[in-house]
Amino acid sequence: MIDFSNTQHLIETMVAERIVPGVNYALIKGAQVFTSTSGFASIYPQRTQLSPFAEYDLASLTKVLATENILLQLVDQHQLTFDTPLQTFLPEFPDRRIKLAHLLTHTSGIRGWIPHRNQLSHDELLQAIMQLPVTSEFNTKMRYADTNFILLGQVIKVIFGQPIQTVAQMLFNQMGMDHTSFHPRADTCIPTAVLNGTLLQGIPDDPKARQLGADCGSAGLFSNMNDLIRFTQGMIGTTSEALPYSQQTVASLYENKNPAGVKPRSWGWDLRFDPQDHHSVLLHTGYTGTLMICDRQRQSGLILLTNRIHPTGHNLIFLAMRAKIINAFLNENHK
Repeated sequence: MIDFSNTQHLIETMVAERIVPGVNYALIKGAQVFTSTSGFASIYPQRTQLSPFAEYDLASLTKVLATENILLQLVDQHQLTFDTPLQTFLPEFPDRRIKLAHLLTHTSGIRGWIPHRNQLSHDELLQAIMQLPVTSEFNTKMRYADTNFILLGQVIKVIFGQPIQTVAQMLFNQMGMDHTSFHPRADTCIPTAVLNGTLLQGIPDDPKARQLGADCGSAGLFSNMNDLIRFTQGMIGTTSEALPYSQQTVASLYENKNPAGVKPRSWGWDLRFDPQDHHSVLLHTGYTGTLMICDRQRQSGLILLTNRIHPTGHNLIFLAMRAKIINAFLNENHK
């Protein structure tokens, strides 16, 4: 029986205290799946009803659902290794030390300020990213950055001869994720922020996703709860049909890939540890208010979908509540 009462209370509290307009969430334990829908889809310019089938701007969950999924399939089929240097695919990148593994674990050390970034064109932004310096943080510090997965998206484009989002969409179709798309119908999507007086709906909130379009491997994906449950069940091992790679590859994700002394990280995913026996748990969040937790050992998971940036992104209370929800799930997960 699923018993995450404290986790559920914290999630429902976010709606009751108007921290978020509404929420769809799912708790998974073995073969059991509990889902709930609470609150509104939007509160501006008017309140609209929230559907359990609504599609959300997943923001950075794009990294592990799209870009990483493609790369893991290639590794699983022995067509790629993450020890491959980035220059093998992008010879114009100036630092030969960077490997795909560094991008996947956010240990590349690539940092830098891009002047007027949000005003750049598609080509100008990609060129600016290619010229960013590799700092002394290389392989010594985990610093999460979209840049890493934008570069991985360019690697995929070189391999397949098609943009990352085109390749990912074909993969989602193979996976049976019929409501996961970079080009959703606006009327099925939850509105997010207001940009220049216009409510974003079915359009990515992330400016880089809007600039780069089909070449963005860090954000831009939309999906609904049913598709994400299917994906999560593959990640926790309750089904072997949902993912385009083997359960052996899935198991390898639950291992720390970073050097000793560097914050633990897997390929793409953040790692958390069970408070009882300290086994690894996968975690990823998205700026728009999305969250996924996968625990293969206990075959459990949490999917949290909110539009916490509606109608404004200045919502720090949500970040504090999200941390409490993650901890509550981990503490209740042993039941």
